[in-house]
Amino acid sequence: MRQVGERIGVPAAAATVSQIEKGERALKEPKIADWARALKVREADLLELWQLSQGEMVTDGRRVFYTDAGEALGNQPLGADIDKVLRERPDLERIYRLAARIAAVLGRFVPEVMFKVEPDDIGSFYDERWHADKAFSDEAEEYEAVKAAFVPVPVINCYSRAVPGPIYGVGVPVLTRLTPVARRRGKSVKAVELDDLIRTLTGPERERVRGYVEAIVEQRADANG
Repeated sequence: MRQVGERIGVPAAAATVSQIEKGERALKEPKIADWARALKVREADLLELWQLSQGEMVTDGRRVFYTDAGEALGNQPLGADIDKVLRERPDLERIYRLAARIAAVLGRFVPEVMFKVEPDDIGSFYDERWHADKAFSDEAEEYEAVKAAFVPVPVINCYSRAVPGPIYGVGVPVLTRLTPVARRRGKSVKAVELDDLIRTLTGPERERVRGYVEAIVEQRADANG
C-alpha cells in the first residue's frame, strides 16, 4: 500500500490507500489517471470500473444511469442459472447486466483468474444475515421471513484454477439511483479494544500495524500543518 501510495503521490501513502480500498475515503475522478499508472492498468478500464460501480456508464458519448442505457447495456446470454432467476424476477435483468459489465472489466485487470456473475443463494443469505438473529423463536417462521425478504441479486465470484470453488464474492445491490463513491465514516474503536486486538497479533503483523499507525499520525500532522 505504501508503494502504491508513493507512486500516486498521496500524503500518508499506506493509510490513504487503505482507506480508499475500504471505502472510507472517496476516489475522485481526477485521480484515476494517477491510480492507473501506479497499478499499471489502462486508465480507460479503471475509469469504466469507477463509473460502473456507481451505476453509471457511457453510451453515445453521454454518461447515463444504467437503467437508461437501453441496448448499450448488452444483450449477451447470461447463463442458465441467471435465466432461471430472471424468469421469476425479470425486473432484475438490468442489474445482472451491470454486474456482467463490471466482471468483464475486472477480467481485463486480472486475466489469470475468472470473474463469474452468479445469483445469490437463499441458503447463504439465511446463514450469513439471519441465522444469528434471535428475534424469532420459531425457526420455520424465521425462514419464511427470510424467504419473503430475499432478493436474488447478482454476486461477482472470483475463481482461480489453483483453488476449488470461489475465492471470494461480492454482491451487487439493486441500484435505483446514481450512487457516488463517497467517504464512509469508520466505526469507532476504543483504545482498550484495540490494545486487546494487537496483543493477539504475531510479530510481523504488529510491525505492519505500526507502519499503518505511523502513516495515520503523519497524515494528521500534514493536515494540521
